[in-house]
Amino acid sequence: MKKLRILGLASALLVLSSAGATASVVLADWSKAPQGVLQKLARVDTYTTGTDFSGLDLTVAGNSAANPFRFGSAGLQTPAVTKTIFSGGTTGADLSTVALFKPTGSGSILYTINFFGFKQGVKDVSFTLFDVDANRHGSINVQEVVSFQTAGLTLTGSKDNVVSGNTVTGISTAPNTGPGSADGNVTVQSGNMPLHQIVFTFGTLPAGIDALAGIGISNISFTPVPEVGQLAIGLIACLIGGLWLRKNCRQRASSMA
Repeated sequence: MKKLRILGLASALLVLSSAGATASVVLADWSKAPQGVLQKLARVDTYTTGTDFSGLDLTVAGNSAANPFRFGSAGLQTPAVTKTIFSGGTTGADLSTVALFKPTGSGSILYTINFFGFKQGVKDVSFTLFDVDANRHGSINVQEVVSFQTAGLTLTGSKDNVVSGNTVTGISTAPNTGPGSADGNVTVQSGNMPLHQIVFTFGTLPAGIDALAGIGISNISFTPVPEVGQLAIGLIACLIGGLWLRKNCRQRASSMA
C-alpha cells in the first residue's frame, strides 16, 4: 500500500511538472527578428514574419485604397522592424507600418497573428499598439481606427484614443517618439480561453483627402496551452501500473496465507 501511495505521488508530480514546463511565457521579440523590411509574399502588398518566430506568424496586408508606404528619415519601406518610427515610450524595436489611405476611407490594413504552431492554442496573449491617434492634415483632423475581429480581447486605451467595444479610435495627436508618445498606446490582452489567431484592421475615418497614418506593434507575449492529451496518457499509464502493483501485492499476501 505504501508503494502505491509513493507511485501515485510520483504520478502527480510528473503531471504537474509537465504542465508547468509547457506553460512558460513565450515572447515574439522583435529584437531577435531580422531588422528591416519584412519578407514580401507573392500577393501584392502582403508582408510576413515567415519563420522569424517559432510557432507564430504575423502578416500585414494592404489593398488598393491602403498602400504600405516609405516613411522616416531614411525613407524606410514599411512594414519594418525598427525603433525609429513609433516608440510608444519604449526603447526597443517594434513592427511599424505606415500606409497611404485614399480619400474614400474604404481602405484598411489587415493584420493577422497566427499561433498555429501550438496545437492546443495559446492564452494570456499581451501586446501593445503604438500611436493609435489622430493627425492634423491642414484643417482636417484624420482619425485612426483599429477594429478587432477576434472576440474576447480586453482593449485598454490611453490619453489620445478612445475604446468602444472592439474598436479603438484616435482623438488627438500623440508624438511618434519621445516624451508623450505613450499617449497613443493601446494594450491588447486575451484571457484564459485558448485561441489560435488574432485579426484586426487599421484604417482612417473618411477625411476626403489622401492621408498618411501608421501604427507600431510591440513584442507579443503568450502562454502555450498544455497538450492535455499527452498528460492524460501519462497519468493513465501510471494508474494502470499502480493497480497492477496493488493486485500483485494482494496475490503475494494470499499465497503467503
